[in-house]
Amino acid sequence: MRYFQSETRTWIRAADYLDLFVKVREHRLANNLPLPTFWEAEVEDQLCHMLPPGLCKEQSPAQAINAFTRLSWEQVTGGTRTLVDWAAHGLKKVSQELADSRANTCSRCYFNVAVSGGCGSCNQLQNLAAQFTHGRRTPSDPFLRACSVCHCSLQVKCWTPIESIDKGTPDTSRYPEFCWVRNELGEFRRQKA
Repeated sequence: MRYFQSETRTWIRAADYLDLFVKVREHRLANNLPLPTFWEAEVEDQLCHMLPPGLCKEQSPAQAINAFTRLSWEQVTGGTRTLVDWAAHGLKKVSQELADSRANTCSRCYFNVAVSGGCGSCNQLQNLAAQFTHGRRTPSDPFLRACSVCHCSLQVKCWTPIESIDKGTPDTSRYPEFCWVRNELGEFRRQKA
């Protein structure tokens, strides 16, 4: 993600939505630029004008997602169901091409954030999940954090077969319309029905 600070003619780049705000704030302070009351809205507005259509506006604004929340029990059990199903099926990964495509989508998504508040057991579960990829990587890995919808590690989720994701994802309505999880699960569930 990036933001152009016109006063200094500088592009400010960040790996995720929240980091962009931190870097813009630091840049403005370092260059004696004002931080008006709604400066974040200005950054967000510019960002939304640069992103592809549909990435900045959820269809259901009432279902806004808070990236600062702790992991819920529903998220822990959903992630566990997905990992157990994946392990039961031999930890087979999706193709490199599909993982790259998924990771590319996630890397540009505003729900790709550093999620705070993971408990010790949850962090151990994330570390275990990371071992499931056996070192496989995508070009977008440096930009992947966690999904603020499900709090899953995106570096792991991009390699997970949709059949296993289905086991731990009862509802896709909180994912944005451009999300591969929502789209692939929709197609998978239509074919299964």
